[in-house]
Amino acid sequence: MKTNLFTLAAAASAALLSISCGPRLELTEVPMSAGASNPGDSSLAGKLHAQVNSHRGSIGKSALPRHAGLDRLARQHSEFMVRNRDKIKGGLTHYGFEERAMAAQRLMSMSNVAENIATCSGGFSSPASTLVNAWKNSSGHAKNMKGQWDATGIGVAVAADGTVFATQIFASKNHSHMAMTDRMRQF
Repeated sequence: MKTNLFTLAAAASAALLSISCGPRLELTEVPMSAGASNPGDSSLAGKLHAQVNSHRGSIGKSALPRHAGLDRLARQHSEFMVRNRDKIKGGLTHYGFEERAMAAQRLMSMSNVAENIATCSGGFSSPASTLVNAWKNSSGHAKNMKGQWDATGIGVAVAADGTVFATQIFASKNHSHMAMTDRMRQF
């Protein structure tokens, strides 16, 4: 009888452990989109992605595929800037970048992460062109756009007055044989 109770308790403990770890493990893999760009994506984020990839192509760099997890982090940051624009001088901030970089590293197996942010307001006929040109004319942002990356995420938020806030996150996949071991150590 004790053996059966012990076996039952062990099985219940194993089931509880798998249930408690299940959702966390499920978040560790966030897929990249199939192609380098989605020509049918007419959203502002899609247009930004296409224009950044066009710029990269013009300087001999490969197109970057969108990564759903990086898109989510970028969109959340753009939304943060819209919500807090009155508290932030100039309305732009990299506040929280370290947390976004750690999330990309731990949850998405990225090794290197960089970020571009920009805003534009007014009657621009093409906000995507305005934002990409601003990045091209800034040495740090231009360096990020032409870097050796494996994926990108783009998030856009538009304030009630039409002001556009954009965040682009660049990242490289962690190809280390220790990547899975490092990820499992966090549990």
